[in-house]
Amino acid sequence: MYSFNEIRKVQLRLLEMAIAIRDVLEKHEVAHMISYGTLLGAVRHQGFIPWDDDFDYIIMSDQYDNVVDCLRKELPSGIFIEDGKSEPLYFHGWAHAKDMGTEAECVSFPQDNLYAHHGVCVDLYRAFKIKKKHYKAKKLKEHIEYLQRKFTKGFLSETEYGEQIKPLTIELMDEESRLAFINPNMENDMIGFGSVFEFMSEDDVLPLRKYGFEGTYLWGPKNADVVLRNSYGDYMQLPPEEKRKPHYSKVLFK
Repeated sequence: MYSFNEIRKVQLRLLEMAIAIRDVLEKHEVAHMISYGTLLGAVRHQGFIPWDDDFDYIIMSDQYDNVVDCLRKELPSGIFIEDGKSEPLYFHGWAHAKDMGTEAECVSFPQDNLYAHHGVCVDLYRAFKIKKKHYKAKKLKEHIEYLQRKFTKGFLSETEYGEQIKPLTIELMDEESRLAFINPNMENDMIGFGSVFEFMSEDDVLPLRKYGFEGTYLWGPKNADVVLRNSYGDYMQLPPEEKRKPHYSKVLFK
């Protein structure tokens, strides 16, 4: 693991990027919030988790692609929006905001090294409004489409693709069969926001509220406690030291 001082330098750069993104999204009145490890850091540390060196936003908009284009046009020139429009080999289902002034190496997540730009990254996750009963099928479809893109771009062999896609396809068929027999009057029709990683009840998300983060503010869900407990359990308990690992293996500033 690279040193704490090096990680802290990365965190401060990510914070600059996050504030720039926040300012553009606020200007256009686009609902967005910190999520996953970034939200955990805001609640438990009032900033970054000390060993964390990435940043997670969720953009809650059915106009996600238009919003990303606004960021592409209006963010400072040192921030590159990486998606299917700007990276020919792109296979992720959400956009990245990447720093042009750093070169990051990632051993734990080797897919991060496959694109042309290797700067530290702010993930711009896409949230879709959905009924809870449909979330599992949607998530399976997203995973299948992700593997299809990786295969099409040449990052999975035909054998690897077949081995990974088969169980997901079977699970999706089972889930769609289950949904077909659900009595809509008996099923919980809770509406919420889904992403590739979790479902969040609308009542726990809205209205968004501000969280203190490294001396500034960022938007987060109304009820962070419920959202974090659903993801991490007892999130105030620090993980064992061997699990306190950064995302990147090495980051060089140009």
